[in-house]
Amino acid sequence: MASAKKRKVDSENRQFSSVWTDEFCFILPDRANAKPTCLLCSQTVAVCKVANIKRHFETRHSNFNENFPAKSEIRRQKIASLIASYNHSVTTIHKTTSAQENATTASLRVSWNLAKAKKPFTDAELIKTCAIDMVEEVLSHDEKTRKTVVDLLKHVPLSDNTAMRRVEVLAEDCLCDLLSRLKKTDFVSLAIDTSCDRTDIEQLSVFVRFFDEKDFREELLCLLPLHGRTTGEAIFSELTQFFERNGLDISKVTSVVTDGAPSMVGQQKGLVSRLAAVIPALTAFHCIIHKSLVNFIRESSSLQHRLFRALLEEMSAAHHDLLLHNDVRWLSKGRVLERVCELHDELCSFLGNLQNEKAHSFLKFLNDSKEMAYVHFLCDITSHLNQLNLQLQGKNHTIADMYEAVEAFRLKLDLFQRDIQGRKLHFPKLQQHCEKNKIFNLSSEILLFLRQPFSVSADGQWTAEAKRLLPSLDEASLQMEILEISKSDLLKEQHKDVSVTEFWINMIPQFSQARQIAMLLLTAFPSTYICESSFSSMNIIKSQDRNKLSSAHLEQCLRIATTEHHPNFRSLQLQANC
Repeated sequence: MASAKKRKVDSENRQFSSVWTDEFCFILPDRANAKPTCLLCSQTVAVCKVANIKRHFETRHSNFNENFPAKSEIRRQKIASLIASYNHSVTTIHKTTSAQENATTASLRVSWNLAKAKKPFTDAELIKTCAIDMVEEVLSHDEKTRKTVVDLLKHVPLSDNTAMRRVEVLAEDCLCDLLSRLKKTDFVSLAIDTSCDRTDIEQLSVFVRFFDEKDFREELLCLLPLHGRTTGEAIFSELTQFFERNGLDISKVTSVVTDGAPSMVGQQKGLVSRLAAVIPALTAFHCIIHKSLVNFIRESSSLQHRLFRALLEEMSAAHHDLLLHNDVRWLSKGRVLERVCELHDELCSFLGNLQNEKAHSFLKFLNDSKEMAYVHFLCDITSHLNQLNLQLQGKNHTIADMYEAVEAFRLKLDLFQRDIQGRKLHFPKLQQHCEKNKIFNLSSEILLFLRQPFSVSADGQWTAEAKRLLPSLDEASLQMEILEISKSDLLKEQHKDVSVTEFWINMIPQFSQARQIAMLLLTAFPSTYICESSFSSMNIIKSQDRNKLSSAHLEQCLRIATTEHHPNFRSLQLQANC
């Protein structure tokens, strides 16, 4: 025989009857999922059923009928009194609970703002003191309101330990939101760099760029302390373990940008080569002429620096030294690049005489004509930016002057874009370098496709490059789509009014292959600037709370300081009280 199905009485939609209040002193509270509650002892019954309620009343309160006979006036008054007492206690509990929830929510907001501003946790109590002082002054004319508000503020928990715990909750919420979005996206780009913090711990900073179905976002993925050797193998191991722990698919990583350190770009054991082994279609970039070259010459050894300056004097060089980027303030990095280009031969001669791996790595970079083409381009474009910035400086400028200078520069950018494809009249250093090294095709068709999809050939070599970047791409369909795009007046009109990013985000589904490769290219980080910026924030945070911040707390503060996520403070207050 088939076994009988077990009854689920809680799904039988049993209704509470108002007569049970008079007969058995039970009520049904006005809230979701409430159960019948006894007014005499506040206990509840599991099932809204008259037999259960009657059994409780007769077993626990059998003498009630003797003291308060049924349907009598004294019984009616007693039950009314019990109901009033119950409602008062519920209201009191609700007010107390609400006040606690509001205080916790306020504490979360203060902790969030402190972390966002990279301020120490100890400032939390100062904020409370300032808030109370302001209320004392602003509401000095209203004694009752002033006292109420001050009492509420005093109950907001804001000790430095409390603020630290709040930051843990907020950072975890940010990370959960980020991981959830990353699991839904198609392409991911990483920016990776390392730096020592103020306590001499090497920190691996990893930022991620991706499309979240609305816009491109750049967020801190992780900040990992490297306590041992900072080799490419160690960095690769830490990074892949983070992906595995958090359920992330590393095959979604389509590009990575790093500095030029051997641990990052070494051909055999560097991080990039390790990643390429597991992600065959990976595209890797590294920052052009990273600041480490200049620091290597000027800061790694005072003897080495003196020898380099002596060499410049021997060779009658145009300059007596390299520039550090903090030697000049206005667009200093552009001038560092310019000085490196002008001392190119002297640098090669000096590095060639040094017998170490780092010097060899820099020498290889300086002798790579393609890499140096990028450096010369940056020299020229930062020169133009320098001129614009000089126009914006100084006194006695009107807003009209500023506007005219910026608008004129926008027109110049269109000219620069056309010029760099041809004669390079506005890029003299790049032109000189290209003529010397017979380099005439600096820009790529695939980048032209990204910015001007109406101008590229459908059967050009760039489609094969697109296929290499995205193996799942249907190259034949892409070529057909390019032909259709080139004849679309609607798309041409849209292209005039929006940015490159907005154009491809809103591309109609009909051109899926073109949009896919464009989104992949737009996902890529252009440099490790975001990592270097985070190191500055990291040192500020570390210096403020030096004695208390662990590596985990440092990552949490940095995550909040750099995130675009906006938490729901009210929903997090229960978690914060755990």
